[in-house]
Amino acid sequence: MWREHGPLPSYQEATSGPDWIQLVAPYCDFEDCRALCLVSRRFWNTFAPLLWRDLLRAARLSGLDPGDDLAWWRCFAFDRLDKVSHLTRAQVRVLDARHFAKTAYSFSSLQTDRTLTETLRRAVRLLPNVHAMLLDGHADVNVPLLMGHDSADSGLSSLWVLSVAGCSRQLPKSFFTLPRIQTLVYLDLSDNPGSLLPLAQPGLLPSLRVLKIKGRELDDCTLHQLMRRFGRQLWSLDVTNNNVTDEAIQHLGDRCFPDSQVRSSARSEIEGRIVTQPGGSSHYGRFLHFEESLLSPTFSHPERFFVDSPAYTARADATAQASRGRRSDGGAPVVKDDAGAAISALVDLENLELGQRRQNCAGLTHLHLSGNNGISSTGIQKLLYVSQGHIEGLSCDSAPILPRSADVSKVWPPNASLSGFIGAAHCFRPALSCNLRALRLHHSVVTNIPTLDAQGLSKMERLLIAETTIRERAEGAYPQTLVPDMNPRLSSLTLTCLPRRSSGPLISRLIQFLKLLSLQERAIQDLSSFTASTRRGPTLLKGLRHLRLEFEPDCMDDGLSTLTDWEAEELIEPGEGMFSFFGQEWAAAGRRVLDTQASLPRRPRLRAPKSGEADDGNGAVVEDHQLVAADRDTAEFLTHHGNWNGAPFVADVWTGPSSADASAVLKDYRRMVLEDNIRDGIAPATPAQIQAGAPRKSFIYNVAWSAAVMPGELKPPSRAELAGMRDVVDALKTYRLQGRARYAQQKRQSQMSGNRAPLGAPHYFWTGRLQVST
Repeated sequence: MWREHGPLPSYQEATSGPDWIQLVAPYCDFEDCRALCLVSRRFWNTFAPLLWRDLLRAARLSGLDPGDDLAWWRCFAFDRLDKVSHLTRAQVRVLDARHFAKTAYSFSSLQTDRTLTETLRRAVRLLPNVHAMLLDGHADVNVPLLMGHDSADSGLSSLWVLSVAGCSRQLPKSFFTLPRIQTLVYLDLSDNPGSLLPLAQPGLLPSLRVLKIKGRELDDCTLHQLMRRFGRQLWSLDVTNNNVTDEAIQHLGDRCFPDSQVRSSARSEIEGRIVTQPGGSSHYGRFLHFEESLLSPTFSHPERFFVDSPAYTARADATAQASRGRRSDGGAPVVKDDAGAAISALVDLENLELGQRRQNCAGLTHLHLSGNNGISSTGIQKLLYVSQGHIEGLSCDSAPILPRSADVSKVWPPNASLSGFIGAAHCFRPALSCNLRALRLHHSVVTNIPTLDAQGLSKMERLLIAETTIRERAEGAYPQTLVPDMNPRLSSLTLTCLPRRSSGPLISRLIQFLKLLSLQERAIQDLSSFTASTRRGPTLLKGLRHLRLEFEPDCMDDGLSTLTDWEAEELIEPGEGMFSFFGQEWAAAGRRVLDTQASLPRRPRLRAPKSGEADDGNGAVVEDHQLVAADRDTAEFLTHHGNWNGAPFVADVWTGPSSADASAVLKDYRRMVLEDNIRDGIAPATPAQIQAGAPRKSFIYNVAWSAAVMPGELKPPSRAELAGMRDVVDALKTYRLQGRARYAQQKRQSQMSGNRAPLGAPHYFWTGRLQVST
């Protein structure tokens, strides 16, 4: 990680009080730093680094207009920078051009000696302590030349942070051998052309810990070579918007995650525990199942908000190494892996030696997988299984609920699919993901409403079907969703792909989640008041304090584009009198066309082929009444013979209830297993499946179970039903404003009585940080 254990303080630092200037400096306005530097040498030593640390950002804060960026920078770099004292130039640590010189086109073509590359190159020669360069989006920058391609640049300072995302210029193979970048700890090569195989050359970039390679058309083969090269050297990997599939998950588990086991049974009474079973499958890896205590399934144990007890070691020098391979206590701040965090931790901490930064890594803990259509919800679950509990930050905005290998064409409507993370809530419990602190996932992990994609239906229709018919079936198959107390160690949650329109269920689910967040902070508040009365009370978790809701564009803004072809035709109706330049004959012809359109048949329902039916290739179903359905087996278990890593195993798989009064989704699961022979994805029944009716310690064919969420027929909703859909953001805003008003009134009443305003009921206003992105 960025920092775990810095050097011990000197005797003078340990025995003297803090300097008051150092305490107040972070709270001073940037505009005052220049005047404060003139007070004394002592003030200069404190405020000059704040003024000069990020040179380009300082220019912007000083009032530089974005339209004058290039002209100012050219003049400053070539005419003024060399006149600045060496001591002042040594204060510059960062050149962040991500938001610099973006409004102007380029330098004049006549000034070939003062291009942006040459200007930056001259600047870094005069700035001896620049350790971070961020050049995102500057396509005209020659990055290899800037990094010191010739012998004249041999004296350049070593880089720790480099970001060249979106520079649109292919880096040569020799770029990764340049001496100046061998000390890199953070590297962002996203959205650039060219192959990444040169990055896999052995012996290069030994200090690299954070690698971002978004949008590089990365496939499983290339990723596998990168994993073989870096192994457990990286602790953060971003492969967003690539071509990675579920096939890469096992390689990640074998090569990149720490090899230590951080899952523990010490808190099994509070959280339950994970127990391994003989056997495994390619979909989920080794079989694991939850062994619950009396209170662990209800997430209501009174000690669920206590941080873990500290681990003691006999040798002091073994503490740092042990801390990197054990379960975190849940009380430390969330470790971020963005460029800002890298700069703050690496560039600003001069007393943290590079050798220490190299040591503070035991394997992958932060992983970003959004935008890889080949990674399914099943793959994400397998990832959490094989990670041994080490994942601290996970991002995957959406994923198909079924793996690519699943063939459900016989049981799903044609050209229809579902995306989301239904049925995966148990994967985020601390018994399985004990170090998880930040999560970014599809909203269905909370709402149980997957995203439906189906041809022949408008976007509004798909939204309504998903939150009504499909949601009801999802709740029948997976009654359990993610709630705050399921993992109080989780600090940040982002829900993605939220639709802007809802007929009610989505709004009620989000509001209910906000209420649960309010109840969680009320429980922590009450527990804090109780433990404060004791001298050595336990440290408490803070719970979920950051919720971000990322909404998709409002489909109502698209107008007629949200309608299907059938609906668009329905809107074309003849007026009182048709106007035509061509007389009554053409007008009559126009009326005949409209009469023909009015006689078109109703829109067909989308449904899967039934037993004994065939598809004519155009999405229509041709019935064959001569086929007779086979008798169904009355038994509820099948014996499954499998092989895992060369060892055979036998498992009894539950095929669903045989009773006639079973729910529709369980009936469909049984039919898919027994009649359609969909018998893939075997795994122990999850807590959600057990709540749905599966016997404890039984096995489930998960492909069929997940496929049963999709109804066999997608009936288009009526216009009246579509007209009742509301704006989700407006509904949430109204709820928050009402809750804030009730909370403010409660605070005034409590202040009058000299007490602290209670959280939770009756106002249910959550005081954490709520962000909405539209």
